[in-house]
Amino acid sequence: MRTLLLCACCILLLSAPSARCAEPSDASADLAGLKNPDAEVRVEALRALQTSLDPRIPEAVLPLLADEGNSIRRLAARAVGSRWWQIPKERVPAFVAALKRNEASEFEDERNMVQRGIGLLTRNYGGKMLPRSADGRWVIYERHGLPCLIDTKNETEELLGWAPDRDSSPWGNGETADSVRWHDKKDTAAILMILNRREDAVWIWRHPSCLQKIEEDEIFKALGCREDDMHLAGGFYVHVEGWKGDELRFEVSYCTKSGEDSFSDHKAVLGWDASKNKLRVISREAGER
Repeated sequence: MRTLLLCACCILLLSAPSARCAEPSDASADLAGLKNPDAEVRVEALRALQTSLDPRIPEAVLPLLADEGNSIRRLAARAVGSRWWQIPKERVPAFVAALKRNEASEFEDERNMVQRGIGLLTRNYGGKMLPRSADGRWVIYERHGLPCLIDTKNETEELLGWAPDRDSSPWGNGETADSVRWHDKKDTAAILMILNRREDAVWIWRHPSCLQKIEEDEIFKALGCREDDMHLAGGFYVHVEGWKGDELRFEVSYCTKSGEDSFSDHKAVLGWDASKNKLRVISREAGER
């Protein structure tokens, strides 16, 4: 995750009771595909099941943690971890044991999904895959390419920024901690989001309020840039530096145009004041391309 928040209230709340409302028959064909001798068919079946809440999935993917293919083992580990609330307590040791057999995989993406799965199943939060708030109540992990917020007090989770028409294929197998910066004293998290290959944004989650997005338009306005002057094909990238008191500081890199063939690269550091909900420019620099 290069770095895995609209005060958006389009949040999907998941808990063990509500998630079991999925119809088991919906995934039958893909579940059958998991036993296909063709590895490509097994991979496609796993990918098709990533967004399903069918309660049969955890047991169905368990044997695939011993598959010969790295992609299959990684997707199986992802599927197990994402359904931590569907796995009965008495079955957790068997799933954890199967995951642990792959802890020393030569593939980093597989090791990450294994660590994520073990942490979610054992409720052993923290570290690079499950960054936790300072008070220990909140945990964020990546699911469907979005931040998934766990409330450890009641063991429910919210998929932040979810919408029914969103392309929710999983995209990240990297370290979630690289994308999340928790405030050291408050239930507030800054999350670096990749919106597409050339556009990043910062999402802010605060308890008890909802999600807030700091995206291109707001940043352009703070910088005094017109959208017409931006060379968006050159990308708009964000690096979250962290919190300084109640101010989140982050760096943006972007390009402007001043004619057919004249472009300038820019970097700027901005600060977002959590107490005032206000964005300011701290510094900026520019250079000719």
